[in-house]
Amino acid sequence: MSERPSFLSRLLKFRFSRRRKKTASPENSPDSSGPRPARVSDKPLKLAESQKALTYVQPDPYLLRLPSDHAIYDLWRLRRNQAGWMPQPELRMFDPGRETQFFTPAAVHGELGRLETSLGISAKARLKAAEPPANPTQEEDFQPPEVNLDASVLVFVAGDALSAWIMLYPPVGKGKELTHEDIVSALTAAGVSFGLNDSLLTSIPTQENRYFHLFPGAAGQPPVPGTDGYIEDMYPRVVSKELPVDEYNRVDYTAIGKTQNVNKGDVICHIIPPTPGVPGHTVTGKEIPTRDGVPVAPPMGRNTALSEDGGSLIATHTGGLEFSAKAFQVNPLMEISGNVDYSTGNVNFLGDVHIHGDICSGFTVRAMGNITVDGVVEACTIEAGGDLVLAKGVQGNNQAVIRSHRDIFAKYLENCSVHAQENLHSECIIGCDVYSNAAVYAQTGRGAIIGGEIRAAREVGANIVGSKTEVRTTITLGGLPCEDYQKALITQEISALEQNLKEAEREPNSPSKSSRMSKMRMQLSVSKLKLNQYNKTLEEYQARQETQLSGRLTFGVAYPGTRIWINNARLKINQETHHSIATLIGDEVKLMV
Repeated sequence: MSERPSFLSRLLKFRFSRRRKKTASPENSPDSSGPRPARVSDKPLKLAESQKALTYVQPDPYLLRLPSDHAIYDLWRLRRNQAGWMPQPELRMFDPGRETQFFTPAAVHGELGRLETSLGISAKARLKAAEPPANPTQEEDFQPPEVNLDASVLVFVAGDALSAWIMLYPPVGKGKELTHEDIVSALTAAGVSFGLNDSLLTSIPTQENRYFHLFPGAAGQPPVPGTDGYIEDMYPRVVSKELPVDEYNRVDYTAIGKTQNVNKGDVICHIIPPTPGVPGHTVTGKEIPTRDGVPVAPPMGRNTALSEDGGSLIATHTGGLEFSAKAFQVNPLMEISGNVDYSTGNVNFLGDVHIHGDICSGFTVRAMGNITVDGVVEACTIEAGGDLVLAKGVQGNNQAVIRSHRDIFAKYLENCSVHAQENLHSECIIGCDVYSNAAVYAQTGRGAIIGGEIRAAREVGANIVGSKTEVRTTITLGGLPCEDYQKALITQEISALEQNLKEAEREPNSPSKSSRMSKMRMQLSVSKLKLNQYNKTLEEYQARQETQLSGRLTFGVAYPGTRIWINNARLKINQETHHSIATLIGDEVKLMV
């Protein structure tokens, strides 16, 4: 009887058997194909080429793509079987030797459609001729005769007849190859006689890819329209109206150079004449007419003339140059070295006026051009057909009337009536009645509007509006203030004339009465015509304003006593308000901080 193993030996045997089983497990075997734990790596993953996103290639718009069962491919396979090898057909309406192609990518689509139709007809006819005849008697030993076809040329003329393309069909059997003369003869038979590409036509018979390829056999000459005449300006037509502001936010109004001075004989602009058009030719030899350039009208205005050769516009007087009503004009310049007083009298000039002194009270200065005053303006009347520059401002004494048909630039305005058809710029406006059909700006220097009433069509901008003493200051926005003012004056004038006529009718008849009434009736008729014109202008403006934004007031500080009117809506400032914009929101005037 064998000795029984001890407990310790049995325990060791069990543990070693477990270890051997674990080592020989299929999951842990080196040759096992079972799953393994994933290995974590910090290296970036690389996609295989098949996993990468494919780059989209834009199709060639000049290439004609045909189905694989097209007759062209049957002819190509027939030639390949006969010759052993042949390049694939390539029907591409593109000339690599030209900088500008015959067709744009958008226009070539229609030409490729016409080419496909032409190829379909000719290829089917060629394929039918290349097929051997059928067995008429159904004999088993029937041998069809060999088919021999000479190479041929397909000529395709573009729709605009500015290019002719050729494609060569290969010979079949023992047919003859094409020569340069054969290709030229085919083009001539198709009516192509202009712009033949001789160098290409000579090299085609020796090219390896000469068959089933498109070649530009001829190129026409497109027409070149003439260029229109134009004006080459020597002076700018629009002069910058930017104000020269110094580091203290003050404007030197004496430095506003708004007039371009020219001397007699100076060239204002060159008049470039038009060029004639060059007619084109189609590949069939037909002439394509074109238009000649159109001459430009010379911008000749007052005090200008054309040079002897008509190529330049010159100044016939020395003065200020401006561009107005589509023409250059030279305004003669009147310079007054001193004051406008009893030594000069009233000034009424058809050009520009430059006054180096003051304008004294009681005098009038009128000019069709710009007016520049270096000194102080007192209680007088000024009317400028252009811009008005008042370098030292106005002390109006509630009697001065300042008018400009364009912009007004003034150092300050005090106790006067101001009318500007365009913008008004000033550093300080005190106790004035202002009418502007554009905008009023008091944003340089002190930039204050104190007292009076400011009426502007679009915008009013100021650093200070009103005063701490709560003086009444009114800002009215909208409409056409200048036209509204003139309309009110004419309405009063019409009422006065009608009243005078009624009183004159009660007087005894006399020659003086008839003459006076005739004049009053004529004046009344003219005034009514003016009133109708102002009404029409205001109605047109009102129609345009329906699609535009309302006016606005921009200020740094507004004091109590300030009243803001926008389209009959009112806002009264009751407390000191800083850095706000007043505008119309709905039917109310609101402040936006």
